[in-house]
Amino acid sequence: MSRRHIVTAGCVLTLTVLTSSVVPAAVPVREASAFAASSTGKRKPPPDPIKQLPPGVIEALQRDFGLTRAQAETRLRNEARLTVVEARLRDMLGGCFGGSWLMGTLSETLVVATTRAADVPRIVAAGAQPKVVAASLAKLRAIKQKLDESLPNHPTGGSVRYVDVKSNKVVILSRHAEATRLLVASIPVDRSLVVVQPSTETPRPF
Repeated sequence: MSRRHIVTAGCVLTLTVLTSSVVPAAVPVREASAFAASSTGKRKPPPDPIKQLPPGVIEALQRDFGLTRAQAETRLRNEARLTVVEARLRDMLGGCFGGSWLMGTLSETLVVATTRAADVPRIVAAGAQPKVVAASLAKLRAIKQKLDESLPNHPTGGSVRYVDVKSNKVVILSRHAEATRLLVASIPVDRSLVVVQPSTETPRPF
């Protein structure tokens, strides 16, 4: 896994933790700004997530994505804000939730996937971009778990397996792609949702 992926994942994880400590996931978006209201009824602005970040996060984001400090701060604030929206939609969509991801240099667009076309207006109304997909996130995770159980240490079982919500597939990276595909064909999973890609990537522990 590249250093850029590690840094980005760390930033998103940090923001997820910070945001969930500021605004509960179940609070609707329209109510989020009122969450910090005092007992007198006066609204207080929510805590600035930038001030709660560990040292070095902004600098790492600037370096890895070629951003100015102002752009990096805007990106992080967008991620913190949209984490609240994502949490609400995830809860609303339930078993139809197909995953989510951020788009744009400044993470200004949240894409939320669903297996149910009727959810599109609600996703738009919440401030996200909808995408209708074939499989739910729960189904993709179940397929990955089955593959992990069936191919834990097999020499041609693939070096990396992960759920890719953007493509709505379970991806296997393998040095022996054809042999891996033959192994996958023997496992009782929906093979239309599994993609084997040739790769020399080898996972390293953090």
